[in-house]
Amino acid sequence: MRMVEAFLAAESDERTGEIPDLFLRFDIPFLNPAKYGDELREALLSMEQESRVGLAEAGLPANWQCPTLSGGQSDADTFLMVCASLREHYASLCEHLVAVLIPKYVADDGAWLKWLRQTVENAQATHVRIVVLDDARTLALEPLAQALPERVVTQVARLEMGRALEELSKEAGQLNTPGGQFRDLFVRMSHAASKGDTAKTERLGAQAVELAHSQGWHPLVVTAHFVMGSALLATQKPQEALSRYQQAETAAAAAEEQGNPQGATLRLKSRMAQGAALVATEQYTQAATLYQGTASLAHELKDPPMELECWRMASWCREMAREPDQAWALSQRAWEVGSSMNDEARASSTLPYVGEALLRLGRGRPGEHELESSIASVLGEDWRPKNTKGGQAS
Repeated sequence: MRMVEAFLAAESDERTGEIPDLFLRFDIPFLNPAKYGDELREALLSMEQESRVGLAEAGLPANWQCPTLSGGQSDADTFLMVCASLREHYASLCEHLVAVLIPKYVADDGAWLKWLRQTVENAQATHVRIVVLDDARTLALEPLAQALPERVVTQVARLEMGRALEELSKEAGQLNTPGGQFRDLFVRMSHAASKGDTAKTERLGAQAVELAHSQGWHPLVVTAHFVMGSALLATQKPQEALSRYQQAETAAAAAEEQGNPQGATLRLKSRMAQGAALVATEQYTQAATLYQGTASLAHELKDPPMELECWRMASWCREMAREPDQAWALSQRAWEVGSSMNDEARASSTLPYVGEALLRLGRGRPGEHELESSIASVLGEDWRPKNTKGGQAS
């Protein structure tokens, strides 16, 4: 319902006056420059499709049709064209459609800057805008602003974001409904966590858990426990964090039993978080056992990078527990999983750390001298990770 919320906010918020804008957020990873625009377009189409029922219920037109795409256009051009068509359809509700691009991951900073520049240079739609966040410490996108001053405007944000989000939550209203109440609790809890106020985080988190549980919203119960667990870890309370992550796993299992497709994935994430808490308390044997047991779940979910990480961390924990033979065997399991992944998945995985572990644990074992060339044949000559931190990825 992201588009429904955005349209209603733009239409009803008195502060927007006569020029309400519609902001749509895209967090798709920037992996392949040639396909990124197509991925953005597909995400936009999904937003529009999932919002049709809500738009109709709100008395808003829900009959937009995606324009036919002609050949010869770049992926970015087709994305902007679809944005322009959608904004034109809802012209009475918004002055501009603003695509907020916040990639979860950028594989190549140079390619990202090049994609943005080409997109901005070719943009034709008057009422479509693009917003991109930059790090004020590095200003990686500043060359774009300097090269295209007539098309790019920069603005330094001096907002206290936690407080701003709390205010936005209250202004969004519906605090008399379970959904609105949970949203407000979650925002306030997250703000408290960002300030290191664990007492307030746990107090609000407990209320959020109780509310979500009463509604049968098990995935949201997991989310609330995660916020509390992260806050406790950040304030050097790993044992208390472990308890929160264990409760998160219980809620994830309940979601799974209800047939919620997110259940198994949330259970996997909960177990990985438990492993991190156990490592923080140096309970390496228990952590290794947990990681080993979690590898099968990652395998069932067809998530090779996570399965690799389970075996890798199990090996590292066994090594820390001074069980080198078990650590060696587990590193080999991790290598088997990682070396069978495709090139793209392997490039962003922790397989180089597994290679380091194999070299370290393989000293004095049969085949020791062939290990490095064997690893290089899979990862390339320049395969070693920049920072091994004793074998654990940073």
